[in-house]
Amino acid sequence: MILFVVNEKSGNGRGKKAWQAAESILRERGTPYAAITATSPADAILQAKSKIEREPVQALVAVGGDGTVHSLLPLAVEYRLPLGLIPSGSGNDTALAFGIPKDPAAALDIVLGGSTRPSDLLAARQPDGSLHYSLISVAIGLDGAVAEDVNGSRYKRWCNRLGIGSAAYIIGLFRMLAAFKPQPLTVTVDGRTHVFQKGWLTAVANLATYGGGLKICPDAKPSDGLLHVCVVHGCSALQLLSVFPTVLSGKHVGSKFVTMLKGTDVSVEAPVPLLAYGDGEPAGHTPVRASVLPRQLLIFASASG
Repeated sequence: MILFVVNEKSGNGRGKKAWQAAESILRERGTPYAAITATSPADAILQAKSKIEREPVQALVAVGGDGTVHSLLPLAVEYRLPLGLIPSGSGNDTALAFGIPKDPAAALDIVLGGSTRPSDLLAARQPDGSLHYSLISVAIGLDGAVAEDVNGSRYKRWCNRLGIGSAAYIIGLFRMLAAFKPQPLTVTVDGRTHVFQKGWLTAVANLATYGGGLKICPDAKPSDGLLHVCVVHGCSALQLLSVFPTVLSGKHVGSKFVTMLKGTDVSVEAPVPLLAYGDGEPAGHTPVRASVLPRQLLIFASASG
């Protein structure tokens, strides 16, 4: 049996429509399935865990965005279940990385076809020992502030309604630039320490894009066994804005204000605690230590994705 976890509110209501389309196909084909509608990430975990422990579940499928996928990662790891996606969120970077189409019927065909790809996971640990799994990235500093602003905003809903969900990140960036103060950053990768006196952000990535297609770490691949790190530093707010458009194409990696690193173990520290967001969801604050978990997840994916 396939267990679908549905976030009806994702993408300003696109999740509900996507599930209606997918469920109609499942009924027509007589495919065994169960579905739960989650009101929050915690609710998704609670309901799904209960279902998994009571019934024979062979796979998990998120109907929603990157946040819905993120909420199911602990269960996929604990119960060794392949994870699928019917994308209906605002960013959909997971779908982009694994070649999953936005059309619900086409995305469902990938799940029912049974083709999976192994993916690494990012495990970020807090000083208190708490562990957060992420598939896309952990964003620290300005990135984290932007994610927090976007998540609680009205403009995100309007962007989703207009079909330009990724524009919410750009709006959030402009809003947070006025309030965020760059900090000295200490970034240690595989035991080698790098110090940046005026650090704006550190993105520790497992996938190439975040924020709805922004190529923050263009060389990152989901099963290369590495974490890719982008640090933006040593610039004014105006200079940062001049760099930002090049993130769309990944050309920012050549900027003197950008340092790219990679390794299997990454720690980020700052004198003032900075917010950390994993896959757009709260993941604590600095200091953060992130490690790669090679090929710990199976994703239903397009053969060409």
